[in-house]
Amino acid sequence: MSSRLQRVRIPLWLSQLVSRFGLASATVATSLILTSCGGDIATPVNPAIRLASIIIDGGSRTLERGTKVTLTATARDTGGRITAVPLVWRSTVDSIVTMGPDGRLIAGDTGIAVITASALGIVSSGIGVHVVWQGPAKVAALQFNPPIAVSPNGEPGDSIRVVVTNPDGNVVSASVRFAVTAGGGSVSPAGPALVKVGASGWASAKWRLGSAVGQNTVTATVVGDDSLPIAWVANNPVTFTVKAYNALSVVQGDQQTGSILSALPVTPFIRLVDADGKPRAAIPVSFTATGNGRVATTVASTASDGTVSSGIWTLGDATGDQQLVVTVEGAKLSLHATATGTPVRYPSTRVTTAQAATCASTSDQLVSCLGQSLQIGTGDNTNRSVPTPTAGGVHFTSLAGNGAHFCGTTANLAIYCWGIAAYADVSGATTNAATPTRLQSDILWLQVSPGGQHNCAVAIDHSAYCWGDNSSGQLGDNGTTAHFAPQVVFGGFSFNAVASGGAHSCGIKLDGTAVCWGLNSGGQLGDGTSTNRLSPTRVSGDIQWKSLSAGGNFTCGLTQDGTAYCWGGGTGRNTPGSYTGAPTFASLSVGAAHVCGLQADGKAYCWGDNSSGQLGDSTTTTRSAPTEVATTFRFTSISAGFQQTCGITTDGLLACWGRNTVGEIGINVPLLQLAPRYVVVGVTP
Repeated sequence: MSSRLQRVRIPLWLSQLVSRFGLASATVATSLILTSCGGDIATPVNPAIRLASIIIDGGSRTLERGTKVTLTATARDTGGRITAVPLVWRSTVDSIVTMGPDGRLIAGDTGIAVITASALGIVSSGIGVHVVWQGPAKVAALQFNPPIAVSPNGEPGDSIRVVVTNPDGNVVSASVRFAVTAGGGSVSPAGPALVKVGASGWASAKWRLGSAVGQNTVTATVVGDDSLPIAWVANNPVTFTVKAYNALSVVQGDQQTGSILSALPVTPFIRLVDADGKPRAAIPVSFTATGNGRVATTVASTASDGTVSSGIWTLGDATGDQQLVVTVEGAKLSLHATATGTPVRYPSTRVTTAQAATCASTSDQLVSCLGQSLQIGTGDNTNRSVPTPTAGGVHFTSLAGNGAHFCGTTANLAIYCWGIAAYADVSGATTNAATPTRLQSDILWLQVSPGGQHNCAVAIDHSAYCWGDNSSGQLGDNGTTAHFAPQVVFGGFSFNAVASGGAHSCGIKLDGTAVCWGLNSGGQLGDGTSTNRLSPTRVSGDIQWKSLSAGGNFTCGLTQDGTAYCWGGGTGRNTPGSYTGAPTFASLSVGAAHVCGLQADGKAYCWGDNSSGQLGDSTTTTRSAPTEVATTFRFTSISAGFQQTCGITTDGLLACWGRNTVGEIGINVPLLQLAPRYVVVGVTP
């Protein structure tokens, strides 16, 4: 058999072996013997690669403990050409830096290690890797005290939280995984989802216990970029433990039946015990009725035998199942009652709101109001939670509320006002009016708009008049002196409509442009300044207005094409600005600090202050842009008030939501109604 010369690639294991034992890389295996077809002649191969240098890319560096990176190096041969060769990586201190295959580096303990790369007898200059520890070093539970009483399926009160600190004790960013480890139940967010330690300095999760009596645990684990626990973090993971048991039980008052809006015959009693079944005395217990029901006592303390009562339970206006929810610490219990009968809802055609009152008119143009006695026009000192006719039997063709009073026009073009700072007495002797009182004037009126402590109106000749307080120039007469008889607005303008706010006024001229006057501290006049104006001043922008509505210290308007613009306090602008992505509106209403609009199909949107649920989106979160009201109702009209909102539904019924302090949204107990509900005035069997 013949033999021949063959070129042989040096295997990686041989290169590493040569490097490890210090053999000259340039003379590796120059006379390997290959046997071919039975031959036995030694055949030399081509000379091996001759390296001249190896340089680690990027040089020395500082890395956080636990960091994993891949190093690279550039090898050149004796001709200066970059050459791809297998490299052997070494660390002088493996506990500080561990080097794996292909340059993979893991930063371990703190300190400095020197890293080199070698191949074919050539060793690179070392680079220093300084491992620091500024990241997570300790994790601990934050302000978690397991409640004594927690029911199965209950929540341990507050969120569970952990704080993560570095070796200096400072809070650091970290990823934490919460996971249920015993008892079932759930935690949100649940693993494998990670919670980042935020600006608050902690990571938190909501925990709901399992359905069985017994021990429940959740762990909070600080993890690295690979989602694995970080081994050197002290106290990792943190374990939260809560024992679930039946802390509350019903003594009497469950599973009753009664008519809506009526008191149930049996007064509810419950008992509270500890985990050993022993009564717990002097512990506050909360009672909450659903369906707009109420109880005599919302918070009561347990007696020596652990029992406690809510007092009389009066059903709300919702038929079917109503509940009395009992809570103490993390324990919860619900008593049930079946409500019978049909609620009688209030029919109306128009609604308007003020500070602590709501007024609505029926098809006969008579007005009934509910809420605070001085604002509802009944002439007595009784607050009302059901619509009550205003005194005098006046028929109104228009109706408006603002501040703490109402005004309206009649078929004979007269103005009547009532409430606090109604200014119906042109002599100024009486600023309040307990019943609808006619403004003494020979002028015929088309429209009236009450403000905070002033009123403005449009006469039949389209002149605008104002009267009342004028301390900020809100009467527009080029001065600041109050007057109580209507006085024409300065400038000789003709108006289609006027709008009065807290201490400013605006009007739409016959040409569709807008002017405003009065207080301008928040930019509510829309002229690009914060300067008060004593006479009408043009609103910035070449905008044709369909309607204007003025709030406490801001103004909104609707253009002919249905675009909503707002300016002034809370909007962050002193000229009209629209809302990106907002729907087209058919009507708009401005309250003290919130706005509501209706689309042509009756769908409602609100935005602004929501501290009392007046936006109707089932939350108390303030919204900076139009947000859909959480309801299936559709409305023909809507009115934004002080901290309540009301509307007339397409089936001709009054519905309200927001704050209820004195019955202003039709409920006879103080509460926050976070979504629209019908105003109920009675029940039929």
